[in-house]
Amino acid sequence: MTLAPREPCDLLIRDAVILTVDATDTVIDRGAVAIRNGRIAGVGPDAIVASRYDARRVIYAGGSTVHPGFIDAHVHISQYTSRSVLARMQGTMATMGDWKSELTPEDEHASAALASVDYLKSGYTAVVDPGTIFEPDAVAAAAQELNIRLWLTDSYVADLGPALAQKYPELANERFLARWPQNHAAALRRLGSQLFRNRAPESLVRAFIGLYGEGTDSDELFRSALALARANGVRVQKHLGYSPAVYREQEAVLGLPMMEHLRSDGLLDPCVTFVHMNLVRQDEIPVMAAHGVRVVWCPYGQLQMIGRTGAEARMPELWRAGVHVGIGSDIARITHVAALGTLATAAAAASGFAASGKEILRARTMGSAGSVGAESDVGSIEVGKRADIVVRKAHASECLGHDHALEAGVIAGPDSVATVIVNGRVVVEGGELLTGDEHTIVARAHDSARRLWKRVSEARAR
Repeated sequence: MTLAPREPCDLLIRDAVILTVDATDTVIDRGAVAIRNGRIAGVGPDAIVASRYDARRVIYAGGSTVHPGFIDAHVHISQYTSRSVLARMQGTMATMGDWKSELTPEDEHASAALASVDYLKSGYTAVVDPGTIFEPDAVAAAAQELNIRLWLTDSYVADLGPALAQKYPELANERFLARWPQNHAAALRRLGSQLFRNRAPESLVRAFIGLYGEGTDSDELFRSALALARANGVRVQKHLGYSPAVYREQEAVLGLPMMEHLRSDGLLDPCVTFVHMNLVRQDEIPVMAAHGVRVVWCPYGQLQMIGRTGAEARMPELWRAGVHVGIGSDIARITHVAALGTLATAAAAASGFAASGKEILRARTMGSAGSVGAESDVGSIEVGKRADIVVRKAHASECLGHDHALEAGVIAGPDSVATVIVNGRVVVEGGELLTGDEHTIVARAHDSARRLWKRVSEARAR
């Protein structure tokens, strides 16, 4: 009997507990993944996959967990170095608007590079910035250098920018808003400026359409964004419902519940993703599901709002009704990015709707991929998808084997990350970053943060 020749592949992961997070949520107890040309070529039982492929390199997982890379669906990555700045601003006249108004391209690069180190070493393979980068090229360069997948969009697209200062004075000042579009025409000129990045299908940096939101965009601008998104096959994202009080004020002006207003104006569209939605009424859930709207859940922001009047947090209800829900950190101010699954579990419990480990893992992977319309390309371990994969350490303390999804998606910390693969390339091995000098990246970010705070203090003193 003549055996069929084995197919070549670049990398073979063997002897792993594979959490596919595909439509069937399969767990392959002793499985293997073959990777070729940056994509998953084969996945299944170890004996079958290993007999089919001849690999240039083999990683023996030793029975440890392998899962799709996490995706942070909402992070202001060029402001990552501000993680502790809000606490420092307490009792001063300084605001986040002061910090953001002083950002230079060098600061944004340093911040994004620092964030990328933390994300990659914590089992993330991708992040999404919602349009709060002043110089996208600076942040794109950091992502490409460190080999992390990044979705970004146009810088601060809004035609009603002053509304931000009125509703959120802690976030804005005149110097910050001076860097925004000053009118509708200027906002339109920015819209779609980053879509050129999608011309290179293999690029790690991709673009979507973004509006800042939270009452800073007119319905006319929203319609233009939708038209452009449909024409280019991408999604529109914007902040909505961060503050339930502000959300209700907007509804009072409109004279309608927000979802009803958006639906009646044709703005509740299948290519729309709303970020936050800390107020969702129960009768709005089927409406959102029927229109294919997607949501990004920021657990810390939700916890902040649960104790305030008007919040109705319903994220587990949304995804159980068929609404695609991803999870984002916003800015990881109170936890390490690795703890986002724990934070989401706590927020779900605080809202009265407990979430399972399987639901949290799916939201951190497929749900987050769906928030930018990338679920057909990343977010699960399936043949044909990009090879964005995490291998946990074989003897990690949390890997007890009773609930693999809970252990990987909620309990696991950065210390259990052994190998991270992005687009088929090993970027973390043995828990160590391979794509950059971590010491230099951290030092530059620290220096940037110190200089930024000095400029903020000097500007406030003038």
